[in-house]
Amino acid sequence: MVLPVTYNWRNLFVRKLSTLLTFAVVTIVVGVLAILLSFAEGIKASLRASGSSRNILVLKTGATAESTSMISPDESSRLLQVPGIARDQSGAPLISRELCVQTSIPRRNSGNMANVAVRGVEPIAKQVHEEIRLTRGRWFNESSPEIIVGKAAADRYANLEIGGTIELGRTSSTNYTIVGIFEAAGGALESEIWASRTMLANAYGRSFVSSVLLHMQDGADIQAAIDYIRGPAVRLTSKTETDYYGDLSSKSLEIVTLTTILITLMAAGAVFAVANTMYAAVDGRRREIAMLRTIGFTKAAILTSFVIESLMICLVACTFGLLAASFISGSRQDFLSDTTWTVLAYELRITPTIVVSALSVSMLVGIIGAIAPAAKASRISILEALRKA
Repeated sequence: MVLPVTYNWRNLFVRKLSTLLTFAVVTIVVGVLAILLSFAEGIKASLRASGSSRNILVLKTGATAESTSMISPDESSRLLQVPGIARDQSGAPLISRELCVQTSIPRRNSGNMANVAVRGVEPIAKQVHEEIRLTRGRWFNESSPEIIVGKAAADRYANLEIGGTIELGRTSSTNYTIVGIFEAAGGALESEIWASRTMLANAYGRSFVSSVLLHMQDGADIQAAIDYIRGPAVRLTSKTETDYYGDLSSKSLEIVTLTTILITLMAAGAVFAVANTMYAAVDGRRREIAMLRTIGFTKAAILTSFVIESLMICLVACTFGLLAASFISGSRQDFLSDTTWTVLAYELRITPTIVVSALSVSMLVGIIGAIAPAAKASRISILEALRKA
């Protein structure tokens, strides 16, 4: 015979203070867990959406990112012979030579400066980066100091509206006018500013490019092309564009690891809070427990009843914790990559996986915290309890 759930629910309100304190602790644990995991999920989602498996990114041998790579014109010309490169309607190979530099721009909310990536490209980049879509304004003029800005950068950083200007360049600083906003399927490129490679190279005094992006034919042997680029004919580092951005997502793994450690410590505290509440409930209801045993409820029913009470507190707290965390879902943050030394603007997301993780943690806290007090309640002697009462 099992005790009715309504009996457990009513008992939660008998000791309001201890129940409320336990509820608050579990709510904080769940809220912090959801927020921290949403940081990692936002970074992973942004990098996961970046690049194409049909693109091969070529860097200087030894470089780990575009910001530290320098490919000379002679080296980039050797890439024309890579087997399997796709061509446009005029027969030109789809190869995009790109220059990456950085500039400091204040954040919208805090005004703190952020290192934003500026990518110099040629018109062919529109065909190689298939995910790029101009949503407002127009493409920049190759012979004018004009730029287009990624949607995430425009949302996150100040003075990046169409018609605004920013100063770029080292040897000959120039005011560049913003003429368009683009999207990149939510990927990392949306955090960048794009300009003419020729004008950018002149402004920064660069005679090399940072990377070369090769768009491959359908069905081309990507690995054979990568091996060719790494071989004696070219001698450069290469990987698929998706692998490149996948490697950059290691930061999210660090966040998940730190989150796991922090939440484990907080969850341990929540377990003690739940146990304290449930021990108080057991001690205050000894006569009631004896009466339940007298009228036929088994030890297992008593044990289950206290575990259910604990789970009720934790699941309601979990719901409130997730609701509190949901207010930050959809907002933008950024992080400084220790590989590229530029910021990636990403969107915080409360995903179904995070909801399941929060539910799992709260249920685990409820069960572990209740099991010892519940076992104590089930072992209470009927005669002893009635005598003391």
